[in-house]
Amino acid sequence: MEQNKEYTLARLILRLANRIVKNRDRHVKELGLTTEQADSLLFFLDRKDAVINDLKDHLGVTHQTARGIVQRMESKGLVQTRKSKEDGRYQVVSPTQAGWRTGSILLRNGIQTGSCLLHGLTTEQEEQLYQMLQVAMKNLETAEY
Repeated sequence: MEQNKEYTLARLILRLANRIVKNRDRHVKELGLTTEQADSLLFFLDRKDAVINDLKDHLGVTHQTARGIVQRMESKGLVQTRKSKEDGRYQVVSPTQAGWRTGSILLRNGIQTGSCLLHGLTTEQEEQLYQMLQVAMKNLETAEY
């Protein structure tokens, strides 16, 4: 690597991330969703009986924003809401059949992107890349600069 290898590496990772985001945005748009809706749908598919407040915490947004995302997804027929039996102040969000189908497509698209990303690597190299990226992410999350 060249003299400014840290900078070059950071730029390469940024280009890679931008390409992944561009692919994902295209896939999400083809499904008629926003990125936030896609992330939210996948969240609810993974969590039975999750409430809007759980989504708020997961996305790091206000309750009002999370509620708006859920309302728009509900209008598209991807989720349905009902009052919680334990606490009527909370709305439980459940994916509909259409939500499950759409989530399956989102997952398939993500797997295709991941497969493309890992193409040509050995299983050992894939594991090493995964571990190195985890360390790099942790380094950035804990850095104080």
